Amino acid sequence: MDRVDWRDSYKHALMELNPAELPQRLEAAQDAIKIRVADSSAPLSEQEFDEITGAIRVLRFLTREAA
Repeated sequence: MDRVDWRDSYKHALMELNPAELPQRLEAAQDAIKIRVADSSAPLSEQEFDEITGAIRVLRFLTREAA
């Protein structure tokens, strides 16, 4: 997955209105970020690192709230 994919998954999670679907969206976004961070063929820029750090914080918060 490239950086567009993690951002797309993240946006889908943020826009999910169905509480039954939210946990799956959050997990998909977290998985996409993990794949992007592990991709050694395309190092993270400082900007993307900051974006991912912020996204992880938001996803953790939403995961706690959805539980």
